[in-house]
Amino acid sequence: MAVRYVDADYMLEDYVNEGIYIDWGTRIIFIPKEETQLVQSSPIEIRQLDVNTFRLALKDLEDSDEGISSVDTHKHNTPVTISGITLARVVEIINNFTITFEDGNYAINVVGGNSNIGDVVNLNKVSVRVANSAGLTETYSLEDIKSALYNDPRLLTVAKFLGLK
Repeated sequence: MAVRYVDADYMLEDYVNEGIYIDWGTRIIFIPKEETQLVQSSPIEIRQLDVNTFRLALKDLEDSDEGISSVDTHKHNTPVTISGITLARVVEIINNFTITFEDGNYAINVVGGNSNIGDVVNLNKVSVRVANSAGLTETYSLEDIKSALYNDPRLLTVAKFLGLK
């Protein structure tokens, strides 16, 4: 006897909702446990969600009859190779969409790129583990910072207070 979520807050016995589901009215993205890959079953169940597979499923839902008239669920930046170094994929959930994983005692590792999934997850018993990597960051010299402060009248007071002018 299968028991699956029909909606974010409602279950019906013997009803199977295949795949990831979006409640467009509440902007909740529901991820059934079966949509994640089992990587360890004992002593604790650990599953993983690949961000690229996830975003492709979201794109399919956005193209559906219900989703076509809705706002986008996410932004995507594909991996980029610069001077032989590949910077990771980025998937950002936007427009006040949130994510609910099917409730249960298991952990989810979010893999395959950087995301804000940990910031938009609706809390339940599932442990969501996101391992984002900042990669390379841009650095600024003190002269660059001073120049920015001097060119913005709102920040000139700050520059004076800090003794930079």
